Amino acid sequence: MIGRLAAVDYGRKRIGLAVCDALGITVTGLPTVVRNGTEDAAVAAVANALLDRDVTRLVVGLPLHADGRESEMSLEARAFGTRVGATMRKDVVYFDETLTSWDAEETLKARGKNLRDARLRGDVDRAAAVSILRSYLQALEAAARPPLPDFDPDSDPDDDDDDPD
Repeated sequence: MIGRLAAVDYGRKRIGLAVCDALGITVTGLPTVVRNGTEDAAVAAVANALLDRDVTRLVVGLPLHADGRESEMSLEARAFGTRVGATMRKDVVYFDETLTSWDAEETLKARGKNLRDARLRGDVDRAAAVSILRSYLQALEAAARPPLPDFDPDSDPDDDDDDPD
């Protein structure tokens, strides 16, 4: 069992949130937190939004440069995630959020949503948080999967070395 995880898509204007069920099967977006006050107010708003969700760990999206280096926003996201984690007394992991906003926008466009309106309503931020959490869960699943055996094109799959014939 993975436990209920929450994703945070940190932004200077809005913060997208999503949670998964305890088995890590379904991911649900939560209302986007609109920042209109201090950093303390934003931390409190995110912590309050996740308070009754029985979250075991926070997954904070980390915006990286194309070459994998951290950006200025990465540092802000780390600082914000650390503060929310401390406030909630939860572990925090940081996960590459590359292309999650693009993925979110493509998903919304496929659903016939107007992107300008979706951005203003915080739908893109919520969908990005969903994408971050889904990507993180897929990475956990892939890491838990045993590696495939090496392929030998010269071997006969029906040949059993233990068979004396």
